[in-house]
Amino acid sequence: MATSTNSTDSRGETTGTVEATGTPRAGIAGVVARVALPIVALLAMLPFAQSYGEFWPWQPNTVDLDVYIYTGHVVLGGGDILTARTPDTALAFIYPPVAALLSVPLVFVPQTLLQLVWTVLNGLALLFVLHRAGLRGWRLSLLATAFALVVEPVRATVSFGQINVFLMALVVADLVPGRRWLPRLGRAGGRLLPTGVLTGVSAAIKVTPALFVVMLLFVRRWKEARTVVVTAAVITVATAVVMPRETIGFAKLLLSGDTRTGPAHFLMNQSMLGVVVRLFGYGGWQHYAGLALGAAAGIAGAYVASVWWRRGEPMLAVSLCGLATLLASPLSWTHHYVWVVPLGATVLVGSHLPRSLRWTGAVFVVWVAAAIFKYVLPWGGDVELSYAPWQQLLSVLGPVLGLAVLAVAYATGRQVTREPDRRPLADAAVK
Repeated sequence: MATSTNSTDSRGETTGTVEATGTPRAGIAGVVARVALPIVALLAMLPFAQSYGEFWPWQPNTVDLDVYIYTGHVVLGGGDILTARTPDTALAFIYPPVAALLSVPLVFVPQTLLQLVWTVLNGLALLFVLHRAGLRGWRLSLLATAFALVVEPVRATVSFGQINVFLMALVVADLVPGRRWLPRLGRAGGRLLPTGVLTGVSAAIKVTPALFVVMLLFVRRWKEARTVVVTAAVITVATAVVMPRETIGFAKLLLSGDTRTGPAHFLMNQSMLGVVVRLFGYGGWQHYAGLALGAAAGIAGAYVASVWWRRGEPMLAVSLCGLATLLASPLSWTHHYVWVVPLGATVLVGSHLPRSLRWTGAVFVVWVAAAIFKYVLPWGGDVELSYAPWQQLLSVLGPVLGLAVLAVAYATGRQVTREPDRRPLADAAVK
């Protein structure tokens, strides 16, 4: 009769119960079922999440994925990605030129197949992030399904065909230690890629993850911070060689604050700039005050994240820094707030964390997940500039709660702060 034992990894951590024969107790069918549940839920939800989707034949309306496909056509046709807009929805491509180059392969995939693969990959990325946060088994599967169906940023990101979950997963894989998937390789602790490369890729695609460099500097991870900067710079320069006009044009637009998308006071913009312009109007000083407040929130958030990094809580640290990127960015639409996924999972499983931090984090996650303000307040057509006081308060409550999370995290984290851990991040995901 087979017996069972607990196996441990090279660090002495328990990896699970296995049969004496070496066969995992959880069969392959069970693993497939747990992985499939949130993915099937996403596929079933997708046609109903946006207008004009059809369940059968399965044809969701992934408007942002359509923008990426159209941009790929523009690149192949030698057009200007900075001025091009989709014919049906008049949406602009607002990412750096490197993202436009990455959009080119999408042109050659049939749209329905692309939507299917895109959704499956989103589901796998969501499962990965939650797994890295410490969830396992059916608890992981059920919570991933709940996040996919209930949490507005995740539901909207997937239904739009956005890249937010992918970028978050890259950073988590890069900076948060976790289970070793591949054998040790080389002398760098077994990593296939040095720490910082994936975060640099993410920053090259969408700029805002560059804030993680500040967090790494605060914890004196000089090598990792340098790797992020060099990776992003190499990718950007290489793109500039291929698309010099677009690279220079994007840099000018970025420095001028022209995002080529909705106005900063739009309700869905849950950044600090959005807070300022909805409270004080959209004029000269308000714009610059909002940008300055966002920059301050970003730097402060990166420092708070470094406090928890020193306490040996990398997932919480990365989640807090991810939250800081959203507050700092001039435009952070509600579907950008996917960082509530690791933050919510961390406060859920982190019974050792301070109670005040867990409760504050939970309130923030629930507020962002429900996005009640979207259904209570009128929005669009500049109506946000004429909100009543109670409407103004409701429209800015999300970022204010985000600041509260950072404040509580700072207050509780400073109580028992350890010295910075300067050892290499040898146990992160890419091995």
